[in-house]
Amino acid sequence: MKQTQNKGGRPELSKGRVRRYIVSTRLDTEHYLRLRSLARTSGQRPAEIIRQLLRTGAVRERLRREHLDFVTQLKGIARNLNQLTRLAHAKGFSSVASRHAAIMACLEALLKQIRDDR
Repeated sequence: MKQTQNKGGRPELSKGRVRRYIVSTRLDTEHYLRLRSLARTSGQRPAEIIRQLLRTGAVRERLRREHLDFVTQLKGIARNLNQLTRLAHAKGFSSVASRHAAIMACLEALLKQIRDDR
């Protein structure tokens, strides 16, 4: 019985996941500029955009820096809310009600800002 020695490196992809077909196409100026603008706004390569269009019929934009900042703020608010919940269980809700209202107002303002940004 012969054992193959592990040579290291990345494991092989399954046969269904290997991209082995190449499709080249010619575009007119209008379609090419549209593809380039989609690539620029989504932050992805044109080939990835075409794959997404084939898979889902739409191109999703990558998270921009502003959205990542919103996510960071949401994580901070969630952390504060968890700390307040622990404190409310220990000391009673009446002792943290005002801070809870302030955090909820901040959370609602941030969610409104995210909705308006879309």
